[in-house]
Amino acid sequence: MAYKDYNRYNILKNNDGTIDTMPFVNIPINPSDKYEYWQEGISRLDKLSNRYYGSPTWDWIILLGNNQYISEFDIKSGDLIRIPFPLNLAKTAYEAALMQYKK
Repeated sequence: MAYKDYNRYNILKNNDGTIDTMPFVNIPINPSDKYEYWQEGISRLDKLSNRYYGSPTWDWIILLGNNQYISEFDIKSGDLIRIPFPLNLAKTAYEAALMQYKK
């Protein structure tokens, strides 16, 4: 099934075609968030994204929800990973942070 990709940099585009530098974005904790323990060699952010959001392409939003890591390769076995949930709430928080940056 085809789907339209979400352009997470769209808000950072300027009228002249340039794109602003990506700022640090924090996805706030919500009571609806999900949590899983990381299993080295088994867990992957794209798999978590697919399980909770129905698409593997939202792995970056899970990483933003776990700002103690720079990449998924920094996550150690046994670490508790937060999955910002539901996706529309996490996207809204992300977009609000970028809009705040643009002001």
